[in-house]
Amino acid sequence: MPCGKRRKEENEVKKFLIVVVVLFALTLLAQQATIVAEVNGRPVTQEELDREANLNRLLLQLQSIDERFYQVLTGTPEGLALLQRYKREVLNNLIDQILIVQIGEKMGIVVPKETIESLVSNELNKTLSQYNMTETDLDWYLKNANLGDLESFKNRLRWIFTVQQTLEQIYQKVTEGVAVSDEDVKQFYEENKEHFSVEESARLLRIIVETKEQADKVLERLRAGEDFSKVASEFSIDPLTKDKAGELGWVERYSGLINQEVEEKIFASPAGAIVGPMQTSGGWEIYRVLEKRPKGYQPLEEVATDIRNYLSQSKANELWQKWIQEEFLKFKQSSDIKVYLLTEPQLEGGSQQQ
Repeated sequence: MPCGKRRKEENEVKKFLIVVVVLFALTLLAQQATIVAEVNGRPVTQEELDREANLNRLLLQLQSIDERFYQVLTGTPEGLALLQRYKREVLNNLIDQILIVQIGEKMGIVVPKETIESLVSNELNKTLSQYNMTETDLDWYLKNANLGDLESFKNRLRWIFTVQQTLEQIYQKVTEGVAVSDEDVKQFYEENKEHFSVEESARLLRIIVETKEQADKVLERLRAGEDFSKVASEFSIDPLTKDKAGELGWVERYSGLINQEVEEKIFASPAGAIVGPMQTSGGWEIYRVLEKRPKGYQPLEEVATDIRNYLSQSKANELWQKWIQEEFLKFKQSSDIKVYLLTEPQLEGGSQQQ
């Protein structure tokens, strides 16, 4: 046998053996490490991690998208190492979730079991309705797709809602002292007045017809004193206003909503004037100028609620970030966190022991 061919076969055999060894090591680790981490004495099981990582589903989706990449990811040492790294990142996130629940308990926040079960039931019913399935159907599908079973699906929902509800209640407790005074609102308005500037605007009625003859007939009736809205309802083909008796509403100058030449004539006309007919790409247009507003600023009373909401959210976010830095991270650093996902137990946090 030629040396090159023999060497190639030997390399293939070595590569195969490496994959087998890595797969065996991962399988052995999964079997032995029932507990993959501990967080302040609270064990994290392999089952919890697998449920959170949802790796089987991800791999099935990947296989359906790109078979070659799937084979590299599941059939090479580098790919398997990447999968292990992914599981480690999921574990880190799961540890943070457990810490959230634990610090919530220290703050007196415990989500009632009844609340969690109600949320799980609602979410499950939405899923079943969406896919037109029964619980038996869903259980069968999960098992056949190697995605666990109905109970594991419910358990994952229970954990998601436990963390979510705990986090929401912590946020409410941390930010409940937020208050915005009228003076705060006024000060923000004065310091940021340019954000509330408005262009000159006009409140308009509009009629659009197809021909000059129709436009002249409409104009004649308007000058004879007929109600603009009545004539608009009878004649206008304008898709924006024909079902609203010609009402176009307030239009700012330079908004681009109206033809530029038409806009110039409208804003050069006084309130009450009829402008047109003028030909545009949409047909022959006629306007009545109902009201006009000069360029200026929105009044404080019109924007006060928006400003108050903005300031409230900003202050709440500041309190929340402060809590994360000064309370949660401090709690995490002082926690006893042991990780056994790798071949050797690895310590994380501030005062752990092996």
